[in-house]
Amino acid sequence: MRILLPYNTNLGEFNTEIIRGGIEKFCNQIVQTFNDVHILNIDNNNPIKENTTKIKDYAKKINADIIISNWGTASFAGAKIVDSEIPIMFISHGCIPFGSVLSTISRLREKGHAVYMVSKWQNNWYRQMSKRMGHPDEIKVDGYINSGYVQGKKPKLLPIEYDCCTIGRCEPVDKKPFLLKEWLQKWDYNTIVLTNTPTDKRGIKYLNRNSHWSGVLFDLKYQDVMKELSKSKYYFATMYIETWGITVLESLAHGVPVILRSKDGTHAAIDVCSDEKHYKLVSNNIELSEAIKSSHNLDRKEIQDMTWDKHSYDKWKSHFENCIDKTIENFKKRYPIKKYMS
Repeated sequence: MRILLPYNTNLGEFNTEIIRGGIEKFCNQIVQTFNDVHILNIDNNNPIKENTTKIKDYAKKINADIIISNWGTASFAGAKIVDSEIPIMFISHGCIPFGSVLSTISRLREKGHAVYMVSKWQNNWYRQMSKRMGHPDEIKVDGYINSGYVQGKKPKLLPIEYDCCTIGRCEPVDKKPFLLKEWLQKWDYNTIVLTNTPTDKRGIKYLNRNSHWSGVLFDLKYQDVMKELSKSKYYFATMYIETWGITVLESLAHGVPVILRSKDGTHAAIDVCSDEKHYKLVSNNIELSEAIKSSHNLDRKEIQDMTWDKHSYDKWKSHFENCIDKTIENFKKRYPIKKYMS
């Protein structure tokens, strides 16, 4: 199985040590899972046609069986790439409030490619947006793929040093990692923010506004991020429109219960949790404070064990392989005279 994995270099080229975001981690998982994965770095700032031509030509050059695309921008999933002779498996990771995303989903499936999302919550979000915009097509997907899994040896449960922790890219719209500091500034909690040093203007401006906070660590290697996380009493997910919650999984896998920011009493990461006791929903600073200072009588070992059972690597890999096979088979049926002629 030869996979072409176009990689958006907006946050830096492919790197297995420093993980800058959820999609970047997901790409790392694909590389670690399958033996024949070819990374193609794509600068999303380059002209769309230049990028799509580069992807399609390289897929044919290496005789790829499938293109796995993880970004919804035009260079990775837009109108100029759907004529690819190699099937595209597009995995949507976010909730993008633009009508063009709805057209992208419909167009890809119309041309025989596959569209996957990471949760039913995410799919429902797009369906509601489609109704509001009066989009003519029903938003359908080929299935769902979990954003993450657990693998290897279970990490040791470390003594608690922090009341609460959060992890997030340094940007002011979606992740907003400094929301943890803002919401708890009236209380004397020991909190830690794990983030990156931004290079874009918006991120730099956001960091400058929040440079006064203590308890912030930048650009740690993945294993060091996990070590700090595991020393926290709770993990706070600042993004209320999270589509799955990879950091939530990482927290639970280390026996750390989670607090989920919500505006409507729901959150996609609820489905990541193995039991309702493992999470709390909050909508403001007072609720966050109350959640942190509430009695912490949860069995961290039980949280960890249940999470590892639900999100095992073997289950994730088997499902992902089935999704790839389904994508290729459906494309072969639609275009039997192309590469997939029997």
